[in-house]
Amino acid sequence: MPLPLEGIRILDLSRIWAGPYATKLLADTGAEVIKLESLKGYDPHRGPLDPPPGSGNYPQGEPGSAPWNRAGWFNALHMSKYGITLDLAQPRGRDLFGQLVQVSDALIENFRFGTLERLGLGYAKLRSLRPDIVVVSMPSFGNSGPWRSYIQYGIGQEQLAGMASMTGYLNGEPMRSGVNHGDPITGSHAAGILLAALLYRRRTGRGMFIDLSQQESAVCLIGEHLLGFQMTGRNPASRGNRHPSMAPHGVYPCRGDDSWVTIAVSTDHEWRALCEALGCHDLLDDPRFAGPLARWHNQEALDEVISAWTRERESQQVAEVLQLAGVPAAPVLTAPGLLSDPQYRERGVFVEATHPDAGTHLYPGIAWKMSRTPGQVRWAAPRLGEHNHYILGTLLGLGSDEILELEERQIAGTVPVGAAKGQNNEKEA
Repeated sequence: MPLPLEGIRILDLSRIWAGPYATKLLADTGAEVIKLESLKGYDPHRGPLDPPPGSGNYPQGEPGSAPWNRAGWFNALHMSKYGITLDLAQPRGRDLFGQLVQVSDALIENFRFGTLERLGLGYAKLRSLRPDIVVVSMPSFGNSGPWRSYIQYGIGQEQLAGMASMTGYLNGEPMRSGVNHGDPITGSHAAGILLAALLYRRRTGRGMFIDLSQQESAVCLIGEHLLGFQMTGRNPASRGNRHPSMAPHGVYPCRGDDSWVTIAVSTDHEWRALCEALGCHDLLDDPRFAGPLARWHNQEALDEVISAWTRERESQQVAEVLQLAGVPAAPVLTAPGLLSDPQYRERGVFVEATHPDAGTHLYPGIAWKMSRTPGQVRWAAPRLGEHNHYILGTLLGLGSDEILELEERQIAGTVPVGAAKGQNNEKEA
């Protein structure tokens, strides 16, 4: 069965998370994504050249002889993509890159502002090579404004977007979320707007340049709080796991080491169901908890009662008992819990992929289920330069001797510049 984006070719120069997540979404639905790196500067998510054992996120904690091919972060984000290496700082590398632009529908990059222009590969040059190309440029602060040349990462996005001012413990200091929400949100925005641009091109025959600020994508996450400030003049404050109107609302300890369950009650009906499930019918007559406002003002006492009950039970048991009673509740899952959860297993959330250097593992799959054109993980993430011969040879028509010359000059290849002697130097067959 054909996939929705079959026939669309995307040059992916992006790195880390935001851009690669965008192209992952597109590759999942059939786009031919060509991940371009260089031997002098590959995607940092591949990890360092010579990491010590036990560091990073390598299978069994072992970096192996080619650690740049075994990093879990990279391998989870780049399944179903082709991987090539080209040094764009060298004229021959830029020439081959230009040939790839000519046969591609779109290009996406999240370099620091002006990087491609300094290489002579700005939007004007790209348009001269492919007039209808769609270019997504997503530096941290966009391509205009006084901060456009600044460097930024996910943790800084949360601070500048205002998120960190309201995350953390009650009345505590600002705290990062631990996820860096700006990256996947920006990636989702990039994938969506790229598809819109391709649809526009189909109707008009014209491509476009898309200026997408990662920082502004992060700001979009807190719209309700900005509106609240404009209406009330009050800044949102950190409140831990509590809610501005719902109570009880929090995370409660369960039996076992570092085991927790979340419980949220939004109505009197749910409150009565919770009391019955806890076997604490007397709470229904307690004036401290008579109505949503009273419960909200007496959360500490309420949390003590609930915690005393949850501590005696397993988190999954608590969630099932409360859900059957009509109370929203869920266990706090760790990695083992995610992989073994029956709901996720039934829906095939995690897919098995075999990587030649990293082995066979479960990876997050595709989050949507399309009835007529389901996406699929077609192959594991590419090793560094794994598809040089296929892309440069089959697509651009280079002969084996020409590709060998590129490798000898380190314009292309499969082993990073600076790799320790004895590390994997196997070339693609």
